[in-house]
Amino acid sequence: MINDFAFKTTFHNKAALTGLLSALLDIDPADIRELEIRDSFLPGEYAEDKEGILDVKLLLNRDRKINIEIQVLPFANWEERSLFYLSKYFVEGLEKGTPYKMLDATIHISILAFPLFEDGTWYSVIEFRDRKTHRLYSDKMSLRVLQLSQLSKATPEERKSEIYAWAQMISADDWEVLKKMAERNEYMKAAVDELEKINAEKEKRYHYLMREKREHDEATIRDYERGRGLAQGKAESVLELLEEFGEVPEQLRASVLGQHDMNTLKAWLKYAAKAQSLEDFINCIQHR
Repeated sequence: MINDFAFKTTFHNKAALTGLLSALLDIDPADIRELEIRDSFLPGEYAEDKEGILDVKLLLNRDRKINIEIQVLPFANWEERSLFYLSKYFVEGLEKGTPYKMLDATIHISILAFPLFEDGTWYSVIEFRDRKTHRLYSDKMSLRVLQLSQLSKATPEERKSEIYAWAQMISADDWEVLKKMAERNEYMKAAVDELEKINAEKEKRYHYLMREKREHDEATIRDYERGRGLAQGKAESVLELLEEFGEVPEQLRASVLGQHDMNTLKAWLKYAAKAQSLEDFINCIQHR
């Protein structure tokens, strides 16, 4: 279910969404009287999606706006990103000349498969409070962060909660586990039923697999770029040492900057540190 296509498809089922929200917001499912899913949902949007913004926007009981996002791969500056979307959604729809009191309470929910906080928390409720008195400044903006990678840190008491059960369900990768959890309540059953539809329908399964492919591609590209960045940094360190002997010939500079093998660059860095001249360094890399 952490596949974003599967997640969005599953929770466009209002029974499944009711169960998830009741757990995330700690409210009785019976108190969720109305859910209005605000965004369009067309399978074709994923192939053209450039920003990777895949989320569920909804209106709860006509007075709370909620944005749910799931993110599998590490995403730099996620905190700032979530604040950006929280703020943007908060003011969305407020017409010119409308009193501020008409702003709806807005909640941004992040469901993350990568660790955002390393302090032992797996589910965080983040609000605007006075640092000294802890008095709530306003209940109109808040965030929730569910870290699927940190579930092992839940206490025995926390493992009895509905939010923990939903977190387990979202991160489960075994059909038998999912079917067992579907027996827990009608809301989880609705979620598993939707997943089974994805598995059964050829077109939905295709989009599911395309999202999986995209995630692997993104991870590969990030790993490659990270490697290039490390290699470039090492090459620049070699050149900094060589520049102590004077101007580095253009051909040698190009050879150093064009080298991407980390083991080779590590050796060259040692040679540059021990060399007595540029000629000494060149001799080392040519004959060792």
